[in-house]
Amino acid sequence: MRKPREFPEQRRRGRRDDEPRPHRMNLRLGDDEKAAIEAAATLARLTPSSYAADVAVSVAMGTLWPVPRTHREELRELVDARLALTRIGSNLNQIARTLNAGGDVTQEQLDAVLQRVRDAVRRVDEATIVNMRRRRPGGPDL
Repeated sequence: MRKPREFPEQRRRGRRDDEPRPHRMNLRLGDDEKAAIEAAATLARLTPSSYAADVAVSVAMGTLWPVPRTHREELRELVDARLALTRIGSNLNQIARTLNAGGDVTQEQLDAVLQRVRDAVRRVDEATIVNMRRRRPGGPDL
């Protein structure tokens, strides 16, 4: 039987004299939404109200850019692809060193393969940057 997940103890946000929060807003949440906020707040060691306020204010002020659900998988795929290509490049460099020590593959052939990998990584990097900029408030809608 699985042991229930333990979360760090919550802490209350201390009163800040320089940034009091005298205003109250009420939210209506579904069961799943409430549970998600409570779990995230527990991990952040905040009360659910403080956590929700901090995140909402960060998004509203443009210091946090949420990734729409429709783009999360796309961004995750780009990041994973970039990582895979970088690893391939590292492996190819190791192969090149080994082969240069006595193998029969020419340097020209290895350079061509490595250049293709570098080009692919560059393209994935550019696509990732465009994808992320598209989500910034005021960023280009490409």
